[in-house]
Amino acid sequence: MKRILFFAHSSKYTLGLPQGFRELNCPVFILRDLSRSSIIDAIDHFRPDIMITTGWAYRRYSREHIDELTKRAAKYKVKHVYWATEDPRWTEKCSFRCIETYKPDAVMTIHPGSVNIYRELGLPAGHLDFGCNPEFNKYEPQSSKYDYDVALIGNGGREWKSYRKDSVQILLKPLVERGYNIAIWGKRWDSLNEELMGFKIPTHMIKGELPYEETNKVYNSARIILGLQNDHDMLTSRTFEVLGSGGFLLTVPTPSVTKLFINNVHLSCASSPEDTVDLVNYFLKNTAARQEIARNGQLEVYSKHTYKERARQILDFCSSVERN
Repeated sequence: MKRILFFAHSSKYTLGLPQGFRELNCPVFILRDLSRSSIIDAIDHFRPDIMITTGWAYRRYSREHIDELTKRAAKYKVKHVYWATEDPRWTEKCSFRCIETYKPDAVMTIHPGSVNIYRELGLPAGHLDFGCNPEFNKYEPQSSKYDYDVALIGNGGREWKSYRKDSVQILLKPLVERGYNIAIWGKRWDSLNEELMGFKIPTHMIKGELPYEETNKVYNSARIILGLQNDHDMLTSRTFEVLGSGGFLLTVPTPSVTKLFINNVHLSCASSPEDTVDLVNYFLKNTAARQEIARNGQLEVYSKHTYKERARQILDFCSSVERN
């Protein structure tokens, strides 16, 4: 089996895809921080076949250490795949910078529409969704700390130029304005552009940043989880994670959502603020219906959208690149 070097610092990544490779019996080395000794351990001693890099990591480390990592990987002919998890909102500011810095052999992107962008740059490219890790995204006992009718985990926008703005106005705005028992975790909600977004969030609803390790507890404790979407043509990581946890997900009916999931079977979709209020009122009263949909959603992602499946996709992709 292939030996996998996974370079990422955030638990959002390290608690995901690496587990999928382990379940395929691939040895995995997680490289969280860069130093000369850690690079030697990861490349010279572990001797990976494939190295996967992600996200904004280039901003965290010195160019000297990144160059050391990529040069050693090239020396041992390690196949380097960059997973572009910030497309399409940050393709220029993040993905292109990472490609320039890392010089990967190939790219996989969470946004199907961005695949051709990388191919036009001369790089082999493919689509790879986020997924769920059943070892982490799973049932666990309710926590009184996170006992709310409605919860949202996700950052507020910087510029609000993407579909995320629409998601917030459909899902969050009507519930905040009507004073529901809601908790919001993430960055920048305390500096929401009220004039642009058309509403104000009371301070007591804003809970600040939440360690990734705590997210599954929220999904198992709040009765309804709001799932913002950033784009019509892709799905956020939390879509899969909430469903994997057995949480009840209320999101918006984008083409990507309705392509993979059935409304009111695996999750529930609101097309307008009025829909959101009606659905929240209904599902708060109808616990059995809510729990049945949550169970269906978990079964669906466990059968089709785990990181074991995503790891298999990467291995198949790398094999096709080698053949070409």
